[in-house]
Parts: sequence; structure tokens; C-alpha cells
Amino acid sequence: MTGPLGVHYLLELRGCDPNVMNDLPEVRRILLEAARRAKATVLNSYFHQFSPQGVSGVVVVGESHLSVHTWPEYGYASADVYTCGHTDPMSAVRYIADEFRAQSVHLIPISRGEHPQQLFLPPASETSPNWESITPPAGWSFLEFTTPESAVVLRVNQVLTSFRSDFQHIEVLDTSAFGRVLVLDGQVQSAEADEFIYHEALVHPAMTTHPEPRDVLILGGGEGATLREVLRHPSVRRAVMVEIDPQVIEICRRDLPEWSAGAFDDPRTQVVVDDAVHYLNTTDDQFDIVLSDLTEPYRGALSEQLATQEMFQSIRRHLKPGGILVNQSGSANLASIDLFASIHRTLRSVFPVVAPYTIQIPSFAEPWGLILASEDHDPRTVSAAEVDRRLQERGLREQLRFYDGAVHQALFILPRYFRELLETKGKLLRGEVPIAAPHL
Repeated sequence: MTGPLGVHYLLELRGCDPNVMNDLPEVRRILLEAARRAKATVLNSYFHQFSPQGVSGVVVVGESHLSVHTWPEYGYASADVYTCGHTDPMSAVRYIADEFRAQSVHLIPISRGEHPQQLFLPPASETSPNWESITPPAGWSFLEFTTPESAVVLRVNQVLTSFRSDFQHIEVLDTSAFGRVLVLDGQVQSAEADEFIYHEALVHPAMTTHPEPRDVLILGGGEGATLREVLRHPSVRRAVMVEIDPQVIEICRRDLPEWSAGAFDDPRTQVVVDDAVHYLNTTDDQFDIVLSDLTEPYRGALSEQLATQEMFQSIRRHLKPGGILVNQSGSANLASIDLFASIHRTLRSVFPVVAPYTIQIPSFAEPWGLILASEDHDPRTVSAAEVDRRLQERGLREQLRFYDGAVHQALFILPRYFRELLETKGKLLRGEVPIAAPHL
């Protein structure tokens, strides 16, 4: 399984019109129309009028169901919209809330077949929701589980996009704390306020350590921000970006254009829509730098096979002499370090030089891990002065907001307990990734 089997929206509707809620034909019409707007296939329906008041009903669709139960005396209705496949469940959710004239809405989306990755919590005040686009009311919150014991809550102003592609659930949220946020399968990928931290840290330590990076391969990175940072280096003559999901690229170019900042239109850019493993197995091209900007390869994830010994051996074959790999390696949180430690152990079985480093990204609310690997280039031997000299020579010194020589040196200094964990935790990843996500 590469993602959720379906999305189930649970609705708590308050301040509804009691006349609408006690009218069985009208309730039936609303649910059937909601199913139509969700692009679902209606198979059957059943509704029942209670005495003295209230209606219960269900619409069975080819993609699952829509149901409702009303309490007119309390102005309250509970409803749910559960669909899978290429449907638009948020349109159904919006329509039901509109037609019941709900004054407040409590919406809980659950990714079925996976953990409940996100919740929209009740607004702080009972204000009428604005349903002019697919959006919860201003003041709702987005809750992302990071471990079974912890979660991150962000206040959401608007859902700009909520869409199920062939590969994953794609969302773009406008949040109060971090501006626009890209979310894939319920996990924050990058945020407007701090994406530069992640992308500069992913790209520039390797690019600066290499004396003249000319050909660069990016695996993943659909936002285009990794590509943006790569193309800042004037020595780059070709940047190949391999992304399995073209709809991530399309949505990010539309809703998050600052992320790529025109990088997709640069003549040095080549975008390949393909699976990373298939691409590496079918090309003879070699690169100075490979940047693996893929989602975390937990068991059952879209990128499950992309952090194995076989994958890293394949990448090494595609590196030129002196080439460098940087692998996005997941959380460096002590509560969920097994994946990071396993990737570190696996890279050490393939490359003679392996340099782990961590960064703190506010929107992730936890430390994040990256690992640089090479046959001969060790970033830890490059001085802060030399990093600054190379950045100045390449015209990058004033362009960057996070990375410079001092940061380069600091990135690779890990505390003693963390170094010990990397030696004792994790396992060699061969053929498959037998690691469950920490929230499962």
C-alpha cells in the first residue's frame, strides 16, 4: 500500500436550520447532490424520518458512502463523507454544510487504511464558515502527529488545495504561523516561512564541498525549491529532476510559485516524470551531485524502496569520480530515530565517506536529518573560510539566508549521545524497508 485507501471526513454541524434537518425529502436531496458534486457513483440510498423529529440517511456510492443523522431540536447534525479513488469529497463536505446552514463546523479528516494523520479542530469562536473555496473556517487548526506521544497544531486560514492524485493526497494550506504549507499524505513537506532552511541545508553543503558541480540529479523535490537552490551555482550546466507525481509539480507551480522561482523554466532544467528506481535502472547518465529529496521511506510509503542498500549502490554507479550524494533521511527526534540510524548504517555499507547532519525546521517542530555520502569528498574537512570563499566566488554569499561557512561547520557537529545512537540503533536496509512509521 502506497498511501491511504480513502479519505473519510467526519462532520459535526451546529447552528443548523431545524426546518431543513426535519425535512426528509430535502435531506435526501442534499446528500444525493453532495454525492454528485463529489463525482461519486450513486448506487442506492435509504432515509428514515423519526418521530417527533429527526432524519437519518445513507447514500451508498461506488467509492463508499455519505451519511447523516439530524437533531433538529438542538440545531445539530452529524454527517460523514467517505470516498476513495478520483473523487472530490471536500466539495460534498462544503455543500452539506452550506445546505444545512451550519453556523459552525467541526471537521475531522481521516486517511483510511492509515493512521488519522490530521485533524481540523473546532474554531475558537462560533463564527460562520466561509465556504467560497475548499476551505475550513478561518481559525480551524491542522494537527499533524509526529510520534505517538506528540503532535503539531497549526491554525489554518484556508485550504487552497485538497486533492488525491494517482499516488498521494496533496494539500496546500494557508496557515497563520508559517504561511502556505505543502502537505503530502498528511505530512508537512515544506512551509513558506522556513522552507529556505531545509532546501539550503539539503543542497549547499554538497554543492559547495564539490569543487565544480556541473551535472546534478534531484530525486523527488516536486516543489522545485531544491532545483532553485541547485541552479544558483553558475557551474551547473544540467539539472535533472525525477518526480513520480506530475500533479505535485503542477499544484506547486500554481499555488507555491515562489518555491521554484522560475527554476522549471531554466534551460538547464530537465524534468523527468518517472519512478526514481526505474530512472536509475534505465539511464547511463552520471552526475557530480545526487540529491535525494524524497518522502520518508517507511514501510508502505510511496518511497519505501528508495533508501535500501541496492538503491544506494545504484546511485553510486551513477556518480562521477568525486561525486556526492545527499539523502533526506527523516526525523532526528530521539523518539523516532530508527529510520535515520538505519539509513546512516546502510549508506556506510556503500560509501567510504558518510557525514550525517541535522537541522531544526520550525514548521516540522522536530530536528531533521540529512546524510552526505561520497567516495572521497568529506564536507567536515572544508573550513568555514573556504566555504565562504567558494560562495563568494560563485556569487552566492548574499543570496542565501541560512547557509554560510560558519553554518557549514556547525551542521556536522553532532552531540556525543547522538553519535552513540547512530552506532547502536538502526539496521541494514536490504531489498525492503522493514520500518513502520513512528505514528503507526
